[in-house]
Amino acid sequence: MVDTRSIFEILTRSEPVNLSDLPEEFGIYALWDHEKQIRYIGSTPKATEGFRTRINSKHATGSEGRSHKFTQAYCTGRMWRYCKKLHDPIAAREQSATDADAAKKLRNAFIRKHCGASYVSIPPDSLPEPYFASLTALEFQLQGMAPSGMRAWEGIGFQPVQEPTHLVDTLLAELPHFAAGAQRQYAIYKAHVLGAAA
Repeated sequence: MVDTRSIFEILTRSEPVNLSDLPEEFGIYALWDHEKQIRYIGSTPKATEGFRTRINSKHATGSEGRSHKFTQAYCTGRMWRYCKKLHDPIAAREQSATDADAAKKLRNAFIRKHCGASYVSIPPDSLPEPYFASLTALEFQLQGMAPSGMRAWEGIGFQPVQEPTHLVDTLLAELPHFAAGAQRQYAIYKAHVLGAAA
């Protein structure tokens, strides 16, 4: 059997690793933001999604408005693009496919450069069958142990972070071909997201 307290301590005390260095194993993970703070604790939900697929592919590059945590958290400022969750047809018309793609690629690069994950591999023989259902139950237990800051990205309706302006500026100096499109996306974001919230 697994020791829930030990797993929680490993998750929260380990140094986060680069997303591209994650193994394709199964278990429990924590997602760390650009400030090196844990914002979500999750589990690998099925046999086709180990840590690398679940985090480096789904959470880091998936669709906005779904359970793809990094993508939702950093859909902001110059990394913003319209998603159907906004329900704003004007924003949808103003956004060009090319500019939206630039913002999304900039966001992907930001996440992979500045975010990380910690993980604990859980062997199948250490949990009752069915394995993935038990892994999900373990995830809920660990979430229940976590303070609110470590649960900030739970659900699909959480608010994105404010754009880390200095870090985005530095990244755009490395990726200048995304700058013009990202700036146009920011203008739409200011009008339709920040303006709507004011």
